[in-house]
Amino acid sequence: MRPARIIAAVVLTAAAAVAGASIALSTAHPSAAARAAVAAPSTVAGTSAPASSTVTSSAGGATTAARPTPAPPPRLSDPALAARHLFDAWQAHDRQRALQAASPSAVRALLAISPTPRPRFTGCRYRSFGYDCHYWHPDAGGVSAIDMRVEGGASAGYRVVAISAPLRFANPQAAADHLVAAWLADDRAEARKAASAAAVDTMFLLRDRRHPPSFTGCTYRSPGFDCAYTTGSAVGDTLVMRVTGGASAGWVVEAVDVPAGGTR
Repeated sequence: MRPARIIAAVVLTAAAAVAGASIALSTAHPSAAARAAVAAPSTVAGTSAPASSTVTSSAGGATTAARPTPAPPPRLSDPALAARHLFDAWQAHDRQRALQAASPSAVRALLAISPTPRPRFTGCRYRSFGYDCHYWHPDAGGVSAIDMRVEGGASAGYRVVAISAPLRFANPQAAADHLVAAWLADDRAEARKAASAAAVDTMFLLRDRRHPPSFTGCTYRSPGFDCAYTTGSAVGDTLVMRVTGGASAGWVVEAVDVPAGGTR
């Protein structure tokens, strides 16, 4: 009996050794399925799910497609880029695109202006922790300008924060003619687009609109021009406007010299 027991014990020991070796081998060399499972990307929520993945509705547990996450606005690293982005959006009547580069108040101000034949970009100039960027284009009154106030920085990006669209007159006569036309229409607000407050006040002292002033010419007198108009029917009734400025900044009527008796 003893030899049989010894043989059985040896057999059991060998079997255990074989099983242990198999376990060790399977641990050191995982199967192809195991390797594929390890190599597969994680599908944990929030780590690899796309922005448009399905979500579960809170009502009834139904699954619905989530809305795509909107793309973040572009970072405009130069003030001229911000001005151009807003300008192009204005030309295309695209409010959402305009808001990517400008404040809501600036967008409202610019979109309130009807797009006109494409103005020309004249550059950005640094002023008081920001930039003034300019566009201009010819119109019936001289030069119509769009001024954009741009603030921000290269790292955070630039945005247009304010819009101004004054009239800029290309020559002295254009400014003087605009003031005369506004006076004939009895429109002080329009007159102020071409003249100083003092010049408008003096011009509106004139009472007789039955005889529109007739332009006779502008004469250079440093640092500007004297633009003359004949008024009324009497010889020597001459209205003289003092016009100052320049081609880039535009021209404006600074003062008006009314003829004697012209205020009656």
